[in-house]
Amino acid sequence: MSLARQNYAAASEEGLNVQLNMELKASHIYLSMHSYFQRADQALPGLAKFFKVSSDEEREHAQMMIDYMNMRGGKVVLQSIVAPEVEWGSAKNAVEFTLNLEKEVNKALLKLHGFADSNSDPQFCDFIEGNFLNEQVEAIKKLSDMLTQLNRVGADGLGLYLWDQELLKSLEH
Repeated sequence: MSLARQNYAAASEEGLNVQLNMELKASHIYLSMHSYFQRADQALPGLAKFFKVSSDEEREHAQMMIDYMNMRGGKVVLQSIVAPEVEWGSAKNAVEFTLNLEKEVNKALLKLHGFADSNSDPQFCDFIEGNFLNEQVEAIKKLSDMLTQLNRVGADGLGLYLWDQELLKSLEH
């Protein structure tokens, strides 16, 4: 056992390992989406960039969790990541999938917070609250807005092109 371990429950450690693997899985999925929308037959640079940024953020979250785990004296257990889809069908399908995935991630974070709270670990609660919960709510709102907009502009054509260009501009600031 690590000398650094103090007031760090096994359930919290297990939960954090599940969560960091979920973050890595999400990163892998978003990287696949980035690649899909960057392809010449899709040519949606706004979505490609959005998913590249999202992939990087998820990987950063996993790294933060790894660093935290090591600081608390836990052991990181990385799992195999199943290969994601390579064909996403449409912008709407990808954004809808992403919205559902982010809701799953948020649900898992809330469960993890529950482990921390039930084990009287305010440091762990603070780590989750300060680094992840608000960002998840903001991501769910953004994706909900994106899906609503995609429903308005249609699945293909000029509307989708203009929507994607606006997304690209918003990411450049």
